[in-house]
Amino acid sequence: MKLALVSDALDPTNGWGRYAGELARELIAAGVDLRLVSPRSLATMADLRDYRDHVEIPSFQHGRRHPVRVLQRTFPSIRRALRGADVIHCLVEPYAPAVALAAGRRPYLVSLVGTYSIPSGRPMIERWPLRWALRRARGLPAISGYTRRRVESDVDVTQTSVVPLAVRTEDFQRERPPHRESGLIVSVGECKPRKGFDLALEAFAQLKSEGVADRYVMVGPVNPTAPYVVGLRGRIRELGLDGDVTLTGMVSEDELVDWYYRARVVTMPYRLAGSDFDGFGLVLLEANACGTPVVSARDSGAEEPVVHGENGLLVQPDNVPALTDALRTVLTDATYWQALAEGARRRAAAMSWRRSAQRLLDVYADVLGSRLEARA
Repeated sequence: MKLALVSDALDPTNGWGRYAGELARELIAAGVDLRLVSPRSLATMADLRDYRDHVEIPSFQHGRRHPVRVLQRTFPSIRRALRGADVIHCLVEPYAPAVALAAGRRPYLVSLVGTYSIPSGRPMIERWPLRWALRRARGLPAISGYTRRRVESDVDVTQTSVVPLAVRTEDFQRERPPHRESGLIVSVGECKPRKGFDLALEAFAQLKSEGVADRYVMVGPVNPTAPYVVGLRGRIRELGLDGDVTLTGMVSEDELVDWYYRARVVTMPYRLAGSDFDGFGLVLLEANACGTPVVSARDSGAEEPVVHGENGLLVQPDNVPALTDALRTVLTDATYWQALAEGARRRAAAMSWRRSAQRLLDVYADVLGSRLEARA
């Protein structure tokens, strides 16, 4: 039985690409008869770019994102790419309507990764086709329980499950990691409202005034003209923290890992920003792989990787005093920090891509009534 995985760029620097690429690798390793359907030229994972059964389709992310244009651009190539496939799994929600049309009577699944999985948050022209595609799907694996609940309440579906993001801990091992800075707070991700960097900034300002924290570093892409970034920089100046707060912009994978090791704590106070939300919070698990405790928000995707009091702390969203208290605890209680650091490594080791792939194989078995057999 041939399984077709439909994805966009197989690129570990973005959530869709990491999720699709790592699961594809594990399914191939498990011997599943797999076809990759993605923009081959955008696959930065060389082993997947050169995979023997890899069929090219246009990119959603790197083309015009108007839903009608996406459907017109992708449907013909997706239909051709799915010839001979018995089961289809769409890992990028904007492709779902085209996949649903091309699948015909064949069973298909759609992964629920984040903001794009909520039809009510999409433009009207996109809302109905996405809702139709999700309701027709035989399975809807979500990357977190939070994302699963959001979709269930929005679309009224029951064929959901959870196949979480994961981490490859060996990618974060360093023989000589950088020195850990006792007063360094780090956040990681593109500078946008749902990441809650402004909340972390206010908490840092208070902790800096108490002599508890020394530096706050925001690691990730920055659009200097975005209103959120302009407002954030203005607030930094108002607080007189220009010399204590850094927005790094895009960094390499090695530089990112260095920041995880340098940090005393990584904080991502996720929040809802209109219809936008973070479905998992992979950077929290990556920080854990480096032995770094994390502080994040409840009622967000962070509830999947973070077990409160084990590998980090969770506070109520949009609550600066609670965030400040949690960060203060992690920064000042050395015994508690050590316990969280040990729990962080355990949590990262437990949430492996092999484990997630096994969960996905179980989902396929439930959907199909039998397990996918390995190639002969």
